[in-house]
Amino acid sequence: MPTGILTSRGLIQMDSETKTHSRRKVLKIGMTALAVVPLAGLSERAFATQNTAVRKALKYQLQPNGEKHCAVCVNFIPNKDKPNNDADVNGCKLYPGDTEICPHCYCNGFVQNPAATKAGASWSPWSTAPAAK
Repeated sequence: MPTGILTSRGLIQMDSETKTHSRRKVLKIGMTALAVVPLAGLSERAFATQNTAVRKALKYQLQPNGEKHCAVCVNFIPNKDKPNNDADVNGCKLYPGDTEICPHCYCNGFVQNPAATKAGASWSPWSTAPAAK
């Protein structure tokens, strides 16, 4: 029995070489698609996120409250990939999932970092060494 594909133009004959090539192409495309699918999830994670519900509850503001600002707060999580940055790319223990905390911002959850109080203006949340006494 002849094998082929029925089209509007009639029956197209397929030999074994055409079938193999077609099967290979399908397998290559399928394997490529399987390899690319996990990468699609990475692009979502690359975007910065804001925890708007917690921001509203803690009255997050984009300006400091006098000497009180995120960089000298105990809850501030500095971005290790961008040391001494001045941008909204840091985190906070009070804002789970929020990756847009700036060092000059302020909220009602502020708690002064004792290390920052001792060191004064020389203290930085990005420093790895303990503050001098």
